[in-house]
Amino acid sequence: MSKIIFHVTGMTCSGCERRLEGAVSSLEGVQSATANHSRGELTAEFNPPCTESAIIETIQKTGYGVAKSAKKVRDTAATLIIILGVYVIARHMGWLEIFQNIPTISEERMSYFALFVIGLLTSVHCIAMCGGLNLAQSISSGNIKPLRRSILYNLGRLSSYTLIGGILGFIGEKAAITLQVRGVIGLIAGGFMLLMGINMLGGLSLSVRLFPKLSGKLSAKIQSVGKHSSFAVGLANGLMPCGPLQSMQVYAIASGSMLTGALSMFSFCLGTIPLVFTFGLAAGMLKTHWRQLMLQVGSILLVIMGIFMIQNNLVLTGFTVSSANATTDETIVSTIDGDIQYVTTTLHANGYDDIQVIAGIPVVWTIEVDENNLNGCNNEIVLSAFHQQVKLTAGEVVIKFTPEEEGMYTYSCWMGMLKNTITVVEK
Repeated sequence: MSKIIFHVTGMTCSGCERRLEGAVSSLEGVQSATANHSRGELTAEFNPPCTESAIIETIQKTGYGVAKSAKKVRDTAATLIIILGVYVIARHMGWLEIFQNIPTISEERMSYFALFVIGLLTSVHCIAMCGGLNLAQSISSGNIKPLRRSILYNLGRLSSYTLIGGILGFIGEKAAITLQVRGVIGLIAGGFMLLMGINMLGGLSLSVRLFPKLSGKLSAKIQSVGKHSSFAVGLANGLMPCGPLQSMQVYAIASGSMLTGALSMFSFCLGTIPLVFTFGLAAGMLKTHWRQLMLQVGSILLVIMGIFMIQNNLVLTGFTVSSANATTDETIVSTIDGDIQYVTTTLHANGYDDIQVIAGIPVVWTIEVDENNLNGCNNEIVLSAFHQQVKLTAGEVVIKFTPEEEGMYTYSCWMGMLKNTITVVEK
């Protein structure tokens, strides 16, 4: 009997394990197949007529990749270095300002459009993990036709994701007592997204679950229910132990709002629907090569968004982060009149101004706001070091604070994306 450990890329959850184990175990001659997504391994024991190449082919047909462990880690490290380099260049060149123009629905830390794109690109994983459930909805059952069953299934998924997102957002709202705590939760969410993206690229052993692993009997029960109620199995889909889904669930908690959490999960799920729905009606139309490519793109996007969230929430927690958002090279210096120092700046569509004030003297900071320059990104300023969060409206907005110690402090928009500095000097 032969025993071989295969290094598998693309596994992110227990659902992937069961899918892969089932596919390999179905081969003639296979005695046992045990997958572990946290280690990225599949251990197979087999006899002829089964061969190593037959198992590799089955793994690839199931939607996963096979690689040597050393190469996998090395390639992932190279990919991450390239991603980080592109991100740094884009940030300093101001290319990330494009995110300011992406439509938003309310005050969330990431646009709903971006979450939709993440769902769209990681929907390949939804097919891989829940392919059995999805395909079951494409089979006629009595008077219920495949199209109707697929619609009901995806409506159930959308309802479940939205409800869970709202509940988690509510939990985050109650937990995020202060701005700093909210920023810490955002850091955890960003870190989770970053690690999940790296894990999906195949370069990290990661096993994180917000919900208990579903047993084989429970999964079989869900599939049985799915034969009779497509909407019900869609609802149950929101509780599946899915890596990208759990990443979005942590993000919903970080939103600190029941409405934002619900809308975030709604947008993510909406992004998964086109491919999931199409796959349900035309099973197998997506070739393995394209599955791997889309999953890799989705993984890279998760890494970028994770870096983005970590950097932004560091600012919200009070850390000083260098920024390329200064709209001019000039720092606006305050002037003293009596016992008060005054500083006046202008709101720009792409950011704010750096200012310099004197320690120990109360500051009256006037921001002149032109309605044409006001947008969904710059409409609220967060001064973490001075415990203030100020909403900007057209006209003149006055912010008052007293800097006690000299130093350089970062202030930002409510997303932590537009960052500028308040330099406090000695009297």
